[in-house]
Amino acid sequence: MRVGIIGAGPVGMAIAIAIKRADKAELKWYVRNEALRSEIAEGGLKVKMQPAFDATSAIRFKPEDPDTFEGDRLERAQSAQEAVDELRCAEADFIVSFSEEELIGDADSFIGSAPDITLSCTKADAVLPIRRALSQLLRTPVFFVANGFWLHPGIDLGVMYGGGYNEGAHLSLIPGGRLVLGRTKSPYSEFLTTRPPDDNKGTLIYKHEELLTIEEFIDCVDQDIVKPSLQHDIYPVMARKAAANCLLNPLAALSGQPNGVLLLNEALPIVTKLAEEIVAVMEQARIMPPPPSAFTSIDLLADFNELAARAGANRGSLQIDRLRGRVGEINYLNGLLLGIAQRFGIEMPVNATVTSLLQC
Repeated sequence: MRVGIIGAGPVGMAIAIAIKRADKAELKWYVRNEALRSEIAEGGLKVKMQPAFDATSAIRFKPEDPDTFEGDRLERAQSAQEAVDELRCAEADFIVSFSEEELIGDADSFIGSAPDITLSCTKADAVLPIRRALSQLLRTPVFFVANGFWLHPGIDLGVMYGGGYNEGAHLSLIPGGRLVLGRTKSPYSEFLTTRPPDDNKGTLIYKHEELLTIEEFIDCVDQDIVKPSLQHDIYPVMARKAAANCLLNPLAALSGQPNGVLLLNEALPIVTKLAEEIVAVMEQARIMPPPPSAFTSIDLLADFNELAARAGANRGSLQIDRLRGRVGEINYLNGLLLGIAQRFGIEMPVNATVTSLLQC
């Protein structure tokens, strides 16, 4: 089987490692950044596996109270930038080598390799242009793998639970992350369009040969690294993960600390208020199904706590983007919700403040 991957962020790296270590498929990995591509080809991808995070240890991330600490007892807090840079110095748990033939820097060469299945692990602003280009050139399944942002409905999606962050060819990875693959077919997946609420939006189903391709791909992945599964209607999975990331990512980015700091009691009031605002908009816009399958703020907080605990020792993508001076995805997360809230006349003061701080 020929598997293609587009993108070399943490999600793309994690999936590439999982395929390479299983050694059951031919891999074509489109790494556009020439310097990163050369670094991976020469020295391999160096992977540090994060240990299980104990949620009760979140207190270790708590900054000292400047009114009470004694200078000689204060251990110097490590900045987020130092933590990211230290990845290059940390001893890798293992190194995965890739040949130059597996790493591609030219889009035409990637298309020419004709993968049987392709996973595009790109930023949100690149999804639709890539979708249009690939739809004209490939006649095989293409999944756009999100680590929890909102995507245009009606396309094949993959939602990644886990991942990590990278500094060059050094990856910090949470073991056993879930990769949920599927096609958006929920009647609630058209909330961004102008179709009438009672209009029949139809469904999308996989053909038999497509299902066989997906099943073969799942068998070609080292599940100690990534555990793939197929969800015939991925929309509820995507929407819940996006909502959880609207809660976790911006607050972690503003904290300057690992995700685990958000499990502290001091963070609970702002976490709770932000969750209530997110769910209020989702309910009004009919983004999620109505009762008895309603999605409540309690459900969102449960998802948030699970994510914050699993990824407690890691740092969110928005925080890393800010450190690197890159454009983050806040406009595809909380910014998108703000636009929907405005259409429905819903006030989101906490969300608006958080979003504006991350747009500076």
